Amino acid sequence: MLDNQSRNRTTISDIIYFYQQQIERFKKIGIGNYTEFNTLVTNQLIDVTIRRLHELQTRRDKLIYNIRSQNGTK
Repeated sequence: MLDNQSRNRTTISDIIYFYQQQIERFKKIGIGNYTEFNTLVTNQLIDVTIRRLHELQTRRDKLIYNIRSQNGTK
């Protein structure tokens, strides 16, 4: 049972990777074209995705810093 729960758990690194892949996909598809889900790729869509990626990376970095600080390392 624990294996199923840990397998279904998504880490922040997994989400960061997903956003990185989305940005690459959007750039490959090109502005003005549509994804397979009929979403129009725009500069705004790419910018929002990049902004969210940076938020997640900052959150991950703070979590790592806090864990290291609690363990007595910096």
